[in-house]
Amino acid sequence: MKTPADFFQQLDNALYSLPKYDANFMAALPFYTVLQPFMENGPGWAFFTNEGIRPYFSAILKAYHDKLETPASLAYMNDSYGNWLSADAREYLSLDDYVYSPSAPHGGFKSWNEFFIRKFKNLDASRPLAPDPSGKAIISPVDGQVWKISKQVQREATFDIKGEQYYLTDLLNEPADSPLLRPFIDGLAVQIVLMPFNYHRWHSPVTGRIKKVRTVPGFFFAQPAPQQDYASSFPFLSHVNTRTVLFIESENPAIGEVAMVFVGLTEVSSCVATVKAGDLVQRGDEIGHFAFGGSTCCTLFDRSKIASLSITDSPELGDGGGGGSGEKLGNVVMVRQNIGLAL
Repeated sequence: MKTPADFFQQLDNALYSLPKYDANFMAALPFYTVLQPFMENGPGWAFFTNEGIRPYFSAILKAYHDKLETPASLAYMNDSYGNWLSADAREYLSLDDYVYSPSAPHGGFKSWNEFFIRKFKNLDASRPLAPDPSGKAIISPVDGQVWKISKQVQREATFDIKGEQYYLTDLLNEPADSPLLRPFIDGLAVQIVLMPFNYHRWHSPVTGRIKKVRTVPGFFFAQPAPQQDYASSFPFLSHVNTRTVLFIESENPAIGEVAMVFVGLTEVSSCVATVKAGDLVQRGDEIGHFAFGGSTCCTLFDRSKIASLSITDSPELGDGGGGGSGEKLGNVVMVRQNIGLAL
């Protein structure tokens, strides 16, 4: 792209394109493909974090998502080679575990997004709810890779956010004196990253009552530049991107309060909670989902109430090492799997 006209033409092409199946998931992200070179430099940072620019990207992505809700979005939803229901895709995506009809047009899906947020045929078989004989076990709310575990979350930033730390006022979009923040000051944060081909529904990590749900409008395609690549900036993105924040008061006081931040990345700007304040949820219940694209979930706990974690943000330990403890830790997790235990 050599001129502004080239840039806008590429954006227009992305808007009228559809996600294509490719084992290299980045090939399925048309806007990221166009914008990624600009995300990695200072002028791009200034552009994507400009409040005057944000509404335009919001409108563009809304139009794109609206299109992905229509039957016209099903052009590649067939079993021809290289498409979403091909033999290769069925194996790679484990499609036979999900609700779909191989003999029906487009697999029985009515839109691309219906395919993207597809449900399991048998949730309890595909993602069994881990046993909890003590009543103190905490499960993963999503499928994905454990990206970062932080054991001392700060109330607010004392300097510019650089992407390495979590700050409650920005992350949860609450004032510094909000009582909702208190359980998480110096708390524990677990960030799990989902890729576009993961199961994209959210499930409650504990049994309890929903205290508050809100969706926070944020930026799109921002990343700390030029020092950090996109992947290493996930904690930063959790503070500034569009996200849904959900607070749960656990039924068991031993677990205490839990907060979850469901963050849209790249093409994702739709974070959809299906619960509301006052609802009672059981551990493992579905509570929402992401629309199209990659995404991440940051879960916060009162550190003083957590006895242990069975996960790690170290891929080396996740391959089976226990850091000398003899315990096998997980770096890749599945929803409804145990990830921690309260005291």
